[in-house]
Amino acid sequence: MQRQPRRISITISYQVFQTLLNRSEEEGRSMSNLCAFLLEEVLHQQKPAAAPAEAPVVQPGVLNRSHMRFSPYTPEAAPTHNGSFL
Repeated sequence: MQRQPRRISITISYQVFQTLLNRSEEEGRSMSNLCAFLLEEVLHQQKPAAAPAEAPVVQPGVLNRSHMRFSPYTPEAAPTHNGSFL
């Protein structure tokens, strides 16, 4: 079975968006391509603590959330940043 690229959607701050837009224009590549490149670079630079386990096989139409842990959202626990990106 051949693995195909997957499409995702994320929400980013205006500042990060502008930084990515400017860099993508400077490098002559699409923003999507730049984001994929940057994510891959960061992931390749990180050393895994252990060999990653194989992803579970997902069957279409079957939803199994038994392994997920959810906690309620509170604005106080929301992630923050210091304004420095890339």
